[in-house]
Amino acid sequence: MALGRTQTVALEGVAGRIVTVEANVGPGLPGIHMVGLGDAAVSESRDRIRTAAANSRLSWPKTKIVVSMSPASLRKSGSHFDLPTALAVLAAGVPEARERLAGTVLVGELGLDGTVRPVAGVLPALLAARRNGFARAVIPPGNADEATLVEGLAVHTAATLAQTWNWATGNEDLPTAAGSPPVPRRAVPDFADLAGQPAARLAAEVAAAGGHHMLLLGPPGSGKSMIAARLPGILPPLTPAESLEATAVHSVAGRGEVIAQAPFIDPHHSITRAALLGGGSGVPRPGAVSLAHHGVLFLDEVSEIPAAVLDGLRTPLEDGHVRLIRSRREVIFPARFQLILAANPCRCAAEDPARCRCRSRERSTYLGNLSGPLRDRIDIVAATSATGAVLSAGDAEPTSRIAGRVADARGRAQARWGMTNAMMDPHRLRRHHPADESGMAMLGALLSDGDLTQRGVDRCLKLAWTLADLDGDASPDLGHVARALELREGV
Repeated sequence: MALGRTQTVALEGVAGRIVTVEANVGPGLPGIHMVGLGDAAVSESRDRIRTAAANSRLSWPKTKIVVSMSPASLRKSGSHFDLPTALAVLAAGVPEARERLAGTVLVGELGLDGTVRPVAGVLPALLAARRNGFARAVIPPGNADEATLVEGLAVHTAATLAQTWNWATGNEDLPTAAGSPPVPRRAVPDFADLAGQPAARLAAEVAAAGGHHMLLLGPPGSGKSMIAARLPGILPPLTPAESLEATAVHSVAGRGEVIAQAPFIDPHHSITRAALLGGGSGVPRPGAVSLAHHGVLFLDEVSEIPAAVLDGLRTPLEDGHVRLIRSRREVIFPARFQLILAANPCRCAAEDPARCRCRSRERSTYLGNLSGPLRDRIDIVAATSATGAVLSAGDAEPTSRIAGRVADARGRAQARWGMTNAMMDPHRLRRHHPADESGMAMLGALLSDGDLTQRGVDRCLKLAWTLADLDGDASPDLGHVARALELREGV
C-alpha cells in the first residue's frame, strides 16, 4: 500500500479552513472511493481526474484508491478539490513528490484534457494558507489577478496537471503568479453629464463624504438613477485592506477580479431576500449587500420591493455583516455598504400632488413597504424635480472636482477618529464630540417632543459632523445641525 497527501482549502463564507486530502493506493478492485462529506462536484471529480490523468499521459493506479478529506465532519464543496485529489493519488509511492507537496496548498479544477481551470474562492484560500503557515500555493492561471493581493506567500500558477506533476517531482519550475492591473467592471459616469438638480447633487456629495445612506424621491426621468450611478466616482479608491476584503467576497461569488474602486451593485427590484442578503440551498453564497461591501448598494424602484425583503437590511446596516445560520454551522459575510434607495412619489409619478391621479390613500401609503425602523436608518432624503429642468448640463461641476472635496472631508474624519462619520460609535460621539450647545439643545428639544428617535439624534449628529468637515470647520454648530435636520427630512 502507498499513501499520498496534499493540502487544500474548504470555504465557509469568506473564511477558509485547511483540508488534508489523503489518497491510499492498495489491493482491491480498480476504482476510486471518496469519503469526507463532499458534495456532488467533489464526488463526481473521480471521473474528471482519472480522465485528465490519462489524457496527460500520467501513470494512474489500476487498483483500489481510497481518498479521504479531513476534517471529515466539515462539508466540502466545489471543483477546486480536483487538483489536490489528483496529485495525492499520483504522489502515493513517490517520496520526492510528497516532500514538495507537504508545504503547498493546491486549488484548481481539472478539464478532461488535463488543463487547470479557474475556480471561485481562490483569494480566501490563499489567505487561509498564509494564516496557517504554508510557504507555497499553486493556483490556476485564470486566478492570478487575485493572488497579487496576498503578501508573504509564494504563489505559483499551473496550466496543466502534467506541468504540476513535473513540478512536484522536481523536473520543472512553475511560474510565479502575476496579475494584470485591475479593470473596473463598468465605467463610472461623470457628474458633468447631469443637468440641473443642485439640491440632489449636494445631497449625494454629503452622502459620499460621510458614508451616509440616502433616499432619492422624484418623478421618472428626473435623474435619480443617474445620481446613484455617479456616486462611486466621487468615493475615494479603496485602501489595500478594503480592496482585499471586497475582492474576497467577489472571489467567493465567482467574480475573479480585483476590486480597487468602490463596487456599485444595483439589483433588479424583483430581487429575493436570499439574493439580497445571501444564502441559497447547499453552499451559502454572498448576496447583494455583501457584493457591495465597501461600496454602494442601489435599490431602484424601492416601492416595488416587498417589505419583508427590505426589512432584512436593518441588521446589516447596523452590524456591517450578514450572519447565516445553517445546520451545525454559521457563515458570516461582510456587508459594510452605503445604501441608496430611489422611488417615485406615487404610482402615477406626479411630482405635484395637485396633478396626482392617485387616490389620497394610495399616495399616502405608496411607500408603505419602507418601514419606520428602516426609514430611521436613512440619513438623507433628497428630492429630484422635473420642474425647471434644463436641456444641457452646460457648466455642471464634474466628478473630479466633487471627488476632491469628498476626499478632503473624509481625510478630516479619518484623521480625527480613523473612520467615516457614519461608522462612528454614537455613544462616543454624544459624550466626547457633540455639536455646540445650541445645536445639542435643538436635538434635545426634538427628541423630547418625539420628532426624533434616539437613533435619529445620532444620525443627525453624524450628518452634522460631515457638513462641518465639508465646510472645513473644527466641529458642528447650530447651522450644521439645522442643515442636517433638513437633509434628513428632505426639506
